[in-house]
Amino acid sequence: MISLQSKVFWAVLLVLVFFGGSRGFIKNLIIKASLFLVPERESRQASNQALALLIKIRDLERENLKLKKALGVNGKNRLIPANIVFGGGYLFSDILFINQGENAGIKIGDLVTYQNKILIGRITEVGADWSKAALLGHVGDKITLRQDALENIQFVPMEATGRGGGEFQMEMPAETNLKIGDIFRSAENPEYIAGVVDRISSEFDEPFKEISVISPVSPVLLDEVDIISKND
Repeated sequence: MISLQSKVFWAVLLVLVFFGGSRGFIKNLIIKASLFLVPERESRQASNQALALLIKIRDLERENLKLKKALGVNGKNRLIPANIVFGGGYLFSDILFINQGENAGIKIGDLVTYQNKILIGRITEVGADWSKAALLGHVGDKITLRQDALENIQFVPMEATGRGGGEFQMEMPAETNLKIGDIFRSAENPEYIAGVVDRISSEFDEPFKEISVISPVSPVLLDEVDIISKND
């Protein structure tokens, strides 16, 4: 038995032999017949086009997110995304070099954050297209922290001293209710997390206990940061 596809093929051939239609008509007829004979080719092309469109939409969404970040956090501050090009590990665990500088609006003293939630450090030097940041908790760094708690609890600021690599050391009264994993925020900028409790050391009958607080983000693993720069 002759298949339907074979019948279509012979019908197209007869048209070409016995009729003198226009070249455009014949060309369209051949194209439609070939698509009918090989339908999976059209389906595959449509799938490839759909995939290319999805990839383009994804890329546009990423660029739109970066643009929104660059436009600002609010009326007073701008959020500038940047990539780390050097530092953040080993001998250079207390400094970062990033790929944005004065041309992007970065100034000395600007905050360096991770996803605009965790305080990483501050800008200490600025070039045209680069900046240097000192990480929070660098050796000798002094910062005032406050324990994260409910809004109706009065905060008691506590001074901590940096030990390097994003770690702080401080003393608290022995009766303070504290456990591993508790969050501390910057007292100056309480919207940002500064660190979490890593160790608690205390001696029997001692009035104070030593608290080690570390950054929740390892400097070694940082690739991208956000710079919070005040609008002039």
